[in-house]
Amino acid sequence: MDYLFKKLTENIKNHDNVVIMTHKHPDLDGMGSAIALSKIAESFKKTCYVVFPIEQVNSSLEKGLNLLKKNEIIVNFKKYKEILEVINDNTLLIVLDTQKPYLVENPELLDKINDIFVIDHHTNSSEHIDNTIFEYINSNKSSIVEIIAEYLKYLNKTLNPIIITLLSAGMEIDTNSFSLKTTENTFKMAGFLTRLGADPILRKEILKESKDDVIRRHDYIKNSYFIKEGYLLCDMGEKDINDPVDLAILADELLRFDTVEVSFAVGKIGLDMVGVSTRSMGKISAAVLMSAIGGGGHVTDAAAQFKGKNNKEVIEMIKKVVMEG
Repeated sequence: MDYLFKKLTENIKNHDNVVIMTHKHPDLDGMGSAIALSKIAESFKKTCYVVFPIEQVNSSLEKGLNLLKKNEIIVNFKKYKEILEVINDNTLLIVLDTQKPYLVENPELLDKINDIFVIDHHTNSSEHIDNTIFEYINSNKSSIVEIIAEYLKYLNKTLNPIIITLLSAGMEIDTNSFSLKTTENTFKMAGFLTRLGADPILRKEILKESKDDVIRRHDYIKNSYFIKEGYLLCDMGEKDINDPVDLAILADELLRFDTVEVSFAVGKIGLDMVGVSTRSMGKISAAVLMSAIGGGGHVTDAAAQFKGKNNKEVIEMIKKVVMEG
């Protein structure tokens, strides 16, 4: 890890300015980490821009952004066209929480900025961002937040407690309240964030859901069914467009039921895009299942996205992999 942090620090300091970008439909893991890293870059006297989401953000991230505004914490957010006006040949682009070029918020930026630094915690994929100056992929990490927390500790730095709380909430989301993808180090970094000022009450407020969202998810759960013993699938239908976080939460909920070893949540995440979120208790690799249909992830947490397919087609792909496995 020290080598990663040394290279990251060197690159931030050796570039004129920094742009940080995470994946489409960002969550508090990716975007919270981007916000924190932007403040670290600013502590090195560098101008840093965070690519703002194109589409509406999920409720927890929206609460986080509102908290920053309410507490007058300025983050240098910019949209794609604004980014183009400030970059030059010595701009550093840091991509967080994905290694796949088509999943980043603005894929066009990958061709506009020469020096690209990638940090991801998902399973190594055959689809990588090309021509990076450095790439760090470690699927043993629970979240990008865990890596950013380690970076803060390495630098002996702290940040505004509101930002630290956003990081803490992002870690809780990505680990399903520390029930998946957690190691001893994950808990150490969670404790470290608490020591830096993460507020557990505020974190709970950020993570609260609306009553309507909970009821809607329970309606989906009622219609879930077993593909075969141990494999529970929920089709969210094609009427509504869902946030990918909704699929992840639903897959987490499905895994709570007795006898369920693997869960799948399938739903529309765009006008012409279907997403799958998969969870596993660990005996069966969610990453292997999703890789077989073009996705990827961790042993216990994986996902896939499909452009131009409907729910039924994607579900048939899942069933084929499960039945042949």
